[in-house]
Amino acid sequence: MVAARLELEPPANLDAIKHPQRNGWHLENARIGSTRTVSVELIVNGIAVDKVALVADGEPRKIKFKTQVERSSWVALRILPSSHTHPVFVMVSGKPIRASKRSARWCRTCVDRVWEVKSPFIRESERPVASEAFEHARNIYDQITSESEVD
Repeated sequence: MVAARLELEPPANLDAIKHPQRNGWHLENARIGSTRTVSVELIVNGIAVDKVALVADGEPRKIKFKTQVERSSWVALRILPSSHTHPVFVMVSGKPIRASKRSARWCRTCVDRVWEVKSPFIRESERPVASEAFEHARNIYDQITSESEVD
């Protein structure tokens, strides 16, 4: 079941709501034209693979998508640019999820960036353990990158 709620008419202060720096993820930004309809997308490994229209009147509705999940993947729903569910992990043939090399490299880059920003604030006495944990994360993302079949 999925539900979203918009007023019948766009609000008078729509320009303020649609300000991307302040309210990028606001349901009003997902309104299709002047209707109460929004698109709900099925996301598989970060890619929108299907979408359905939903009347955003607050009533929970069943929705259906058609897609083949051929390899282990993470799956979520999204109303762009408003909301995104947590992922559901779908395992195929007992294999691990390897969304893409690009995704794993992005995560690896984030680990490096977090270390760069946060490590100066880690107590000297805790730095060796923290460094080891970050190195472990780097190694895991490098391994996932090498195991991913999709770029």
